[in-house]
Amino acid sequence: MDSARKPNVFTPIGDVAGTAGYALVSATPEASLAKKAADKFLNDSLLLSQLTERVYELLLEDMRVQRERVNNYANHRGL
Repeated sequence: MDSARKPNVFTPIGDVAGTAGYALVSATPEASLAKKAADKFLNDSLLLSQLTERVYELLLEDMRVQRERVNNYANHRGL
């Protein structure tokens, strides 16, 4: 999907380094888009299953990358 056409549902409010910028998502105009997306996934069990599988895959991949990063750091400390 082209990033110019992709809806930006979670626009940060303020500094993106902290999580506080995302706390007021419901106060933004994109909140209705987020609600529509959530309703779509919650009302379709197949879509919800696909979403949870994808999130799980991303979590496993992130954990693998973090493990590699830690191992690489530990190996280079002895130099």
